[in-house]
Amino acid sequence: MAIRSGSSGPLIAVVVFVILTVLSMATAIYFFTELKKSDAIAIESKRALAAVVSAGYFDQDPGAKVRQAAEGENKSVVEYLVSKNTEVATVVTGETSADSASVRSALGLKPEQTAKQSLESSRRSVLEAESKTVEQQKIVEQLTAQMATVQAQADEKSKSADEKVLQLTATIEPYRASTEAALASIQELKDQLTKARDEAKSEYANQIAEEKNKQASLVSANQGLSGRVTELQKQLDAFRISPKDPSLLVDGNIIDLAATKDQVYISLGTKDRVRPGMTFEVYSDAMAIMYDPKTDRQTPGYASIEIIKVGDTTSTARVTRKAPRKSISKGDVIANAVYSPTYQYKFLVHGKFDVDNDGKVTDGETDYIRAKIRDWGGVVVEGEEITPDIDFVVIGSIPSKPQMHSMGESDSAYAASLAASRAYDSYQALLTSASAAQIPILNWNRFQILTGAAER
Repeated sequence: MAIRSGSSGPLIAVVVFVILTVLSMATAIYFFTELKKSDAIAIESKRALAAVVSAGYFDQDPGAKVRQAAEGENKSVVEYLVSKNTEVATVVTGETSADSASVRSALGLKPEQTAKQSLESSRRSVLEAESKTVEQQKIVEQLTAQMATVQAQADEKSKSADEKVLQLTATIEPYRASTEAALASIQELKDQLTKARDEAKSEYANQIAEEKNKQASLVSANQGLSGRVTELQKQLDAFRISPKDPSLLVDGNIIDLAATKDQVYISLGTKDRVRPGMTFEVYSDAMAIMYDPKTDRQTPGYASIEIIKVGDTTSTARVTRKAPRKSISKGDVIANAVYSPTYQYKFLVHGKFDVDNDGKVTDGETDYIRAKIRDWGGVVVEGEEITPDIDFVVIGSIPSKPQMHSMGESDSAYAASLAASRAYDSYQALLTSASAAQIPILNWNRFQILTGAAER
């Protein structure tokens, strides 16, 4: 039993040795394998590091500074550089990532121009601008000083002017009240004038309307006159004397022949109530006076005459028509179908006359004509309207056509202009009415000739 124990000890030792050897080899193989892996990792790391930064870059400036700065912030160099790049990109472009082209574009850099150069150029521009600003400021200060001087001078002059204005105001003030009173008086007069003119215009308009109404009445009266003439003619023809007693148709005789061939003298005068303008037919004797039943009129004579001048018992007549190869002789009879020696003719005298030919028309000369008509045996009709019984209208000088009323004319001139307008309108209305009624219209000269007051 003791032998066996002594012989197993070396075996165990060998076994342990073998086991330890195997373990040692396994350990060596493991570590060798890990070493190989480490070497591969190291080589790969060196290769990756070389791709990032060259060998020895961080051993000298500026790499050493970058490494120190990264260590100070407890960052890797790559982390440090990426963070700084991000900061710069954010500051310059406003973005977290930007390349150099974006940065240059954001800074407005020219090709091959650095940010420092750009900043230096900008700083120089700013300095130049500040220099110019300083110069301009100096100019502004100079101008301000000049303006202050000018303002002081202007204030002094304004003060002097104000003093003069006060002096003038003090001088003018005593006249202000009287001037205002005068202006008020003038305004009051203007108002009164305007009121008076408005009233005059209204009155004139009313008168115009009244005259138009009168004209309308005259037109109606003229129509009545025309009808009356026709009716009277029918009545005269109805009571025509028949040829059984032709002598009753004779109104007068040709008593003599004038020196001129176209004038004769008849046996009728003012006592027989003949009038200038009246016409007669001339017959050889009373038997030649005939009445034509077809026309209801007296047959015409071989000649016609018109009274141009009237005497007391005789009158002068003008031959207006004569049959060929016929001559007027003494003793020839005259006849007018509507003539009546017992009739008194009525005259309407209108307007103003210049009887003495002195170039002035007056109311007194109008009264003179009315007196001559009465002396002649006529009747002067009062008023200014045409009536059916008027035989003649004796009219004065034509009034001048009134001018347009001016607002600047005086009251007297306005009144005169208004009176002239009324006279002109009345004159024209009377002419129209008399012409429509077929009433003879005589001026002063024709009145004299036809009444025998003047030589032909």
